[in-house]
Amino acid sequence: MANAVEKSCTMLVYNDKQASASEIKEALEGNDAAAKQTAMKKAVSLLLSGEQLPQLFITIVRYVLPSEDHTVQKLLLLYLVCRLSGLGLPEAIEKTDSTGKLLPEM
Repeated sequence: MANAVEKSCTMLVYNDKQASASEIKEALEGNDAAAKQTAMKKAVSLLLSGEQLPQLFITIVRYVLPSEDHTVQKLLLLYLVCRLSGLGLPEAIEKTDSTGKLLPEM
């Protein structure tokens, strides 16, 4: 029950080594669960710091969703919650290429 005692809080996420989206994408596409965990942590960290990662969404759905590693699944849930709750910036996902044809991953 919401009342006047509740206060908002701010979360500061600091990441001293910023990873590029291509590095994260390469790690997610591999079969190594530890690499996927690290890549998902970086993706969530970038998302929370306000970075737009539209090119990662399809990769995450394609390669992380079928993963059976429990930690990777928890990080996927965290990523999706952040994305859907508005903590991350909204992203536009391109569904077609420059000629208007549907992309193969769609």
